[in-house]
Amino acid sequence: MGFEEIVGQDLAIKALRRSLLRGEIANAYLFSGAPGSGKKSITNLFAQALNCGSEDPPCRNCLVCRKTISHNHPDVYHIKPQGTSIKIGQLREVKESLYYLPEESGKKICIIHDADLLTLPASNSILQILEEPPGDLVFMLLSSRPWALLPTIISRCVHFALLPLPPEKMSFLLKSHGFPTTEDSEIVIALAGGNPGKALHMSSGSGWEKSYEEAFSLVKDIEGGPVENIFVKAEELSKRDDLRELLEILLIIYRDRLIYKMNGCLDNVLIKKFLQLNNSRKEHKSCSEGKNFNLQENTFFLEKICRNILQLEGELFNNINKRLAIEVLFLKMRGAV
Repeated sequence: MGFEEIVGQDLAIKALRRSLLRGEIANAYLFSGAPGSGKKSITNLFAQALNCGSEDPPCRNCLVCRKTISHNHPDVYHIKPQGTSIKIGQLREVKESLYYLPEESGKKICIIHDADLLTLPASNSILQILEEPPGDLVFMLLSSRPWALLPTIISRCVHFALLPLPPEKMSFLLKSHGFPTTEDSEIVIALAGGNPGKALHMSSGSGWEKSYEEAFSLVKDIEGGPVENIFVKAEELSKRDDLRELLEILLIIYRDRLIYKMNGCLDNVLIKKFLQLNNSRKEHKSCSEGKNFNLQENTFFLEKICRNILQLEGELFNNINKRLAIEVLFLKMRGAV
C-alpha cells in the first residue's frame, strides 16, 4: 500500500498525487499538525513517491522505496533536533551536498523534523537556499507549531495543515488495525481528539486508563481537596516527563465539562466516565438524567481554565519554572486567583 494507508487526509493526499502526476513538484513543502497527526507517514510516502519509478508511486517494494524507508538512500537527508534545537552547524554539514546532482535518483530530498525548533541562524540558512533553490532539491518541513517558523520560510512552502479526524474516521482506523469497537475504544477516540497516532498508541496498551483516572483524581483533589495538595502536586508534576500528556487530558476534561454546562447533555463518553469516577450513577442514557451532576456551574471559569492549560502547554517549550507555573494553574483551578 502507498498513500491508501493514510486515513482522513484526503485533500492533502489528492493534492500530492496530482502534483506527482503532472510533474509539478515544488521546492519546499510544510506538513504541520499535532504530534501523531500523520506528518511523518505522509512525508515518508511522498519522499518515496518522488523517486519511485512505478506507475502509481510509491510502490514501497522497489529499491528506491526500500532505501528511503530504511533511511539509507544517498539522496534523502534527515535533519533532526540535537537537544532542544536544530543548530546552524547541522545545516552546514549538509548544505554543500544539497547543491550536488543526485547520486541515484531524480530528486534530492531534505526532510527537517520539528522544523519549529530551528534556531534563527539555521532558519536563515534554510531561507538562503529557498530563495534560489536547485531545481532537483525538495525540502520537506515537519512542524507541530508552524507559527514558530519564520513567515518568510512558510511563504516559500506549499503548506499542508493536517486536521484532526472525525470520530467515524478514527473508528475506521482502529478497526483497520485490529481494535474492535468497544466502550474503551470510544473513550480512546474521545481522548485522542482526532489524533490517529495517539489513538493507536493508547489502543495498543492499557496505560491510558491509569493516566485517564489520574487526571480525573487530580481535578477532584485540586478543586476540593486540602489547599496544601496544590503545592505538593505541583512539585511532583514538575518533575515528570509526561507532563504535556497529562495537561492534554486535563484540557479534554475541562473542555467537555464546558460543553456539558453549555448544553446540559450527557451524550459524551468522557462525561459519563467522569460521573462514574465521582461515584455517581453508572448509567446515564439521556441528556435529562445529568441535571444533578455536581460540575463547576460557571462556564466562564471553565473557559478560563481551558485557556490557561493551553497557555501552559505552549510555555513548556520555553525555559520556564515548571513548578511555579503549575502552582499558578492549580490555584486558578481552585478558584483562588
